[in-house]
Amino acid sequence: MKEIYKLMRSAGISQSYRGYQYFAAAVKMISEDETKLSNIRKEVYLPIAIRYKENIQNVERDIRTIRDVIVRDNKPFLKELAPGEPYDIKAPYPREIIEAFAEYVLQNRPIKKARE
Repeated sequence: MKEIYKLMRSAGISQSYRGYQYFAAAVKMISEDETKLSNIRKEVYLPIAIRYKENIQNVERDIRTIRDVIVRDNKPFLKELAPGEPYDIKAPYPREIIEAFAEYVLQNRPIKKARE
């Protein structure tokens, strides 16, 4: 989770946003199993809502807020995170931002050495 929090701070996402923990949890879940993207509401948002004792609509809204902050305040970061995507033309769906964060975390995670 440290890598996710660091990446979120780089994107200008403050812990003061209600969706901060939700977004981090979603990125972690997708980085562990990207097939959950195909049914993100049921397989990601619902477990987060249950974990934080929140309703699913609030989780979705708060994650959209995180997406909006990145798109509004940090387009250069978004271009670096997902090069080639047409995010200048239209804002990405929250699932696309979550996927981009998860891919970045997986690609930049240090490789753990096997015990000898």
